[in-house]
Amino acid sequence: LTRTQVDIRGTKNAKLAAWWDRAIDIIPKEGGKGTAIEQVLAHYKFSKEEAIAFGDGENDMDMLYPLKRIAMGNASEKVKEIATDICESVTDDGIYYYLKSQKLINE
Repeated sequence: LTRTQVDIRGTKNAKLAAWWDRAIDIIPKEGGKGTAIEQVLAHYKFSKEEAIAFGDGENDMDMLYPLKRIAMGNASEKVKEIATDICESVTDDGIYYYLKSQKLINE
């Protein structure tokens, strides 16, 4: 199904989050990855400046609000446009190599 093929009119507590041209998530209206990130940061008392978010699909865009917004190499153009940096694709272990290049992990 595509976004245009799904009709959620009449629902009061749901919204669509597209993550591929042929896939969407129907999620709680007040939910989503952005809300989850906010809650995790608040729980652990981290600021958005201390966080890094990685994403590749449009359903990741609402969670890409921290200071460092990293688009995966395989990300959609919309995600890449709002990113502060781009790493290698998911299939090339992009997160691992990005964190290693930033000296956030070591071997």
